[in-house]
Formats: sequence, structure tokens, C-alpha cells
Amino acid sequence: MDGEHSITLRLLGNVEVELDGSVLALGQRQQRLLAALAVLGPKPRRFLGELLWPDRTAERAMGSLRTTVFNLSRQVPGAVGTRGNNIALADPVVVDLHELRESLHEAAAATAPPTEDPWFLDPAGAQLLPGWYDGWVMAEQDRLRTLYVNAVEHLARLSLEHGDFYRAHLLAANVRALDPLRESAVRVLIEADLGLGNNAPALQTFRSFCSTMADELGAPPSPQITQLMGYMRSA
Repeated sequence: MDGEHSITLRLLGNVEVELDGSVLALGQRQQRLLAALAVLGPKPRRFLGELLWPDRTAERAMGSLRTTVFNLSRQVPGAVGTRGNNIALADPVVVDLHELRESLHEAAAATAPPTEDPWFLDPAGAQLLPGWYDGWVMAEQDRLRTLYVNAVEHLARLSLEHGDFYRAHLLAANVRALDPLRESAVRVLIEADLGLGNNAPALQTFRSFCSTMADELGAPPSPQITQLMGYMRSA
């Protein structure tokens, strides 16, 4: 493995592989193998063959995998290696998905509010492999989405508790855009509006949430959020 190469793999949005500062044009097979290793981690050859070529016999799938690994080693030297019986991404490969996961875990464990907008704030920039419908991709998309909404809502709540109503509103609005039925985020959004003195938008958010709950679940909002609006009306 040539450790001198700089390799970046981007999976948030369209797949993109950069080698020493130059973007490479890789075939679909190579892209899928790199994506699988980045998402799932090191895996045995047979597992990868069955995962990436499920409609082929085991023998043909293994042949396709060998060809893909060979072509990848020529196009992106040092990107893929072996760990025991497993195929894995080599250590020099920088993966944006891994960076996002790490940042979200740090955000979810934060004890102080952010002093600036997180780099991952825009949900559109945190979409993993949009347009891919493989089961293993969709499962990771769901996990990443859950991690995102939990982490960003946590930052929103911290901002609210420390009186940064504007940032709390911004963060909670991003969570609500991904999960309109997430009442805890809607409460933060309403409380932030009330903290900013924006009673009309707070009431509009509440009414919109009630309508969404009725349409999607046929249920009213919880007593907690209704009580919150009651405080506003009596103020």
C-alpha cells in the first residue's frame, strides 16, 4: 500500500473519490464496494460478494468482487486493503460519513450550547447516498437520520436553556423539517419563538403541528405542548 497518497471518499450526496486532490471517475462497481466498506466496515469477501451481487451465484459473485478489487487497486492505489480474512478501507482514506458520525456523537454528548452553527446543520448536506435503495444503504440512512435529529435537537435544547433563542429556533426548525411529528422539537421551536417575543409564529407552529398530528396519526398533541400554549394565551 502506498501511504503517500491522499484519498477522500464522499458519500454525503453523490459518490465522489478524490486522489491527491483530483476527482476520479470510477465505475459503479468500484463505487458500490467503497461505499459498502465505508458504511459497514471490514467484511469477509463472501459477505461482500453476496451483498453487492445478490442475483449471481456465489462463484460468479466472488469473481466479480475479485475483478472490482483489482480494478480499484489500479485506479485508487492504497484505498483498499485486507484485515485478516476481511476486505477493508485502508487507514489513509478519509470518509465524510465517518466525520459526520463523529461530529453528531460529539454533539449528542455536549454539555454546553454551540457558539456557532454546526457544519452539519443543513440536513441536505447530511444525506447519505440519496437515490440508493439497497437495504444496507437504507438501514444506514435511517440510523444516520435518527442520530442527526437527536444530536441537533439536543443542541437546540441546550441553546434554549442558555437563552440563545435564535440559535435554538434555527436548530429545532431543521429537526422539524426532517421529522414533522417530533413533538419535542416542536416544543423547543415554540419556546424559542416565545423567548424571542414572536407569539404569532409560535401559535402558527402549534396549529400546524396539531393539523399534522390529526392528518397523520388521527391524534391530538400531548397535554405538555397544549399547556405550553395555554401559558402563552394567559400571559
